[in-house]
Amino acid sequence: MDKIATITFHRAHNFGSVLQTYALQEYICKMYKECNKEIQYQVIDFCSNEQKDLYSVFKPNVSWKNVIKNIITIPYAKKLQIKHRKFETFIEEEFNLTKKYCEERELLENPPVADYYISGSDQLWNVRTLDFSDVYYLNFVKSGKKLSYAASFGPLKIDWQHYDKEKYSHLLNDYDAISVRELGSKRNVEYLTGKQCQVNIDPTLLLSCNEWRKIQSNADYNNGQYILLYCLEPTKKQLEIANAISGKLKLPIVILRYNNKNDMINQYVKKYESGPKDFLAYIDHAALVLSSSFHGTAYSLIYHKSFYVFDGMKDNRISEILRKTEMTERSIDSIKDIERVTLKPVDREKIDIVLAEERKRSKLYFQKVLQLKK
Repeated sequence: MDKIATITFHRAHNFGSVLQTYALQEYICKMYKECNKEIQYQVIDFCSNEQKDLYSVFKPNVSWKNVIKNIITIPYAKKLQIKHRKFETFIEEEFNLTKKYCEERELLENPPVADYYISGSDQLWNVRTLDFSDVYYLNFVKSGKKLSYAASFGPLKIDWQHYDKEKYSHLLNDYDAISVRELGSKRNVEYLTGKQCQVNIDPTLLLSCNEWRKIQSNADYNNGQYILLYCLEPTKKQLEIANAISGKLKLPIVILRYNNKNDMINQYVKKYESGPKDFLAYIDHAALVLSSSFHGTAYSLIYHKSFYVFDGMKDNRISEILRKTEMTERSIDSIKDIERVTLKPVDREKIDIVLAEERKRSKLYFQKVLQLKK
């Protein structure tokens, strides 16, 4: 029986983070089942105090900025606490977790035993994130093979001279196989190691819409006659474009998260109590999805939704998947672009052909690195 331990941002209360964790777990376990081979798959339950604080409903009162954030949060506290519980329930019920680790030291001293260690997907190699740790580069592994799947360095260029290039070069050179999520991440690996690596799709794209529908909730609004606006940090310009599109199509806007001052005063339908399963349902039922998020884009493709992405061609993660599926016209940059925004359906067949080919490439990668044969 193979023992696999994956590390990723599984406890981040971010829809994409928890769902990509679930997808990778389900996909690898499904592959082993197809090969009639036993597996013990675990998600390494590492969650730093920084990450806990980042996703807590009320922030620690260590600065005036946090105090102001907490005051602004009060009207939405009940809904946000419901959301928090939904995320925690999803994590505890859907993931095969190891014991909890709160500090890097604990993992270094007593790591879980496995045959294969995987740096999962998401921006876990982005040294800029507030909850970053060297553990995502598998610095704690004493024996067993080190792998990655669709790991990402994030959307922006990293100046490695400011982030200890030698250390991360050494850590990456210790991997037995490296897979990243986009070309920008591939260039980082090549720069740090001098080696080629494979580019694979995000784990969320490995599962079909029917597989996702098995776990989604029945959340809906206005019988699907709404625009889902999903942005991690919407700008004033993006909100202006969204409002104009809402007026043009005569559809209300539904939002699922609050963390931006630009989002305080609006007429949006606020579904802040939504958890991961609700997110899937709101994508599935929407008449239109507007997003600046990679996973907002990914799920729009999975569910074959009519969608548009703010500044999509300026983000190396999103632009790549838009090019592959020939959906670059779905990127909108200015208020002028609303002229071409419609509810016209996407080309399902084209999307499915691309995803089928990409899933095949990922399957071949796993078969090789995990030594799986039918």
